[in-house]
Amino acid sequence: MLYALLAAANGVLTVMSRMVNAALGRSVGSLPGSMVNHLVGALGAGVVVLFGWQARLEAWTSVPWIYFTGGCLGVLVVAASNYVVRAVGATLFAVLLLLGQILTSALIDHFGWMGEIQIAMTPMKLLGLALLFAGALLVLADGRRPVTPGTDAPAPEGSRRTHEASAGSAAS
Repeated sequence: MLYALLAAANGVLTVMSRMVNAALGRSVGSLPGSMVNHLVGALGAGVVVLFGWQARLEAWTSVPWIYFTGGCLGVLVVAASNYVVRAVGATLFAVLLLLGQILTSALIDHFGWMGEIQIAMTPMKLLGLALLFAGALLVLADGRRPVTPGTDAPAPEGSRRTHEASAGSAAS
């Protein structure tokens, strides 16, 4: 049960971090926003490692080089997220991200890639993946249709609903 709660909390934190990073990316640019995210994250992790958790620095010499690419992949993930979230919205982004994560995870499990235990694909898992894929297609088909403040009509292409616009329409 604890693992399920931690996984759910991680999901909440992931969405929150994506939204904060997208706002940062909107302010400074997607790649610079990713750089700031990772610099701040590295400083935070450094503090935790130095003053909190026990570091096994001697173990680093035996780690396969491919495992160190995670940080580079993280930079690309955050930079792409910063750009895409603003273009498609949080819901569609999360659905597509989750679909990519689940499909990749299913392959890693099935083939036991990167030293993970091998967990066979079953018909029930395939059905679940197919349903997830169908759900993603439904969300994707609906797309992002911003609403013009104060109406139910779709906003003109390229416009964005803002808090100020909502407040202004509510006051009139």
